[in-house]
Parts: sequence; structure tokens; C-alpha cells
Amino acid sequence: MNIEFKYALGDIVRTQRGEEGKVVALSVAEGRTDPLFRTCRLELDDGTQAWVPEFRIDRVVGWR
Repeated sequence: MNIEFKYALGDIVRTQRGEEGKVVALSVAEGRTDPLFRTCRLELDDGTQAWVPEFRIDRVVGWR
């Protein structure tokens, strides 16, 4: 199965909540309404990591 992600590893993105972080992992799971639910694991500026659904990412702000 081929899954198309909008974002790539190393992209620095901003979420709808205003958090910025580097994409360090990508994952797919079954969603409640959609057959596939794409998520990105972000490494935030303070060193913590958080899983964010792809649709909650606002835009790319840079690359590393």
C-alpha cells in the first residue's frame, strides 16, 4: 500500500496551536471516519516530542 504524506522527515512545521517542530517520524493508522489517519511526530523546540495529525499542521516554515 502506498501512502502519500504532505510533509517529509526534516520539515519544520507549525501546527494550528502555534507549536513549531521538526518532523521526525510519520505514521498511519485506521481513523474513525477516514480509512487512513496520517500523523507526524514532531520534535518541539523544548526537546519534547508530540504526535500531531497531519490535518492539524498549518504550514511548513523551514527545513533542516
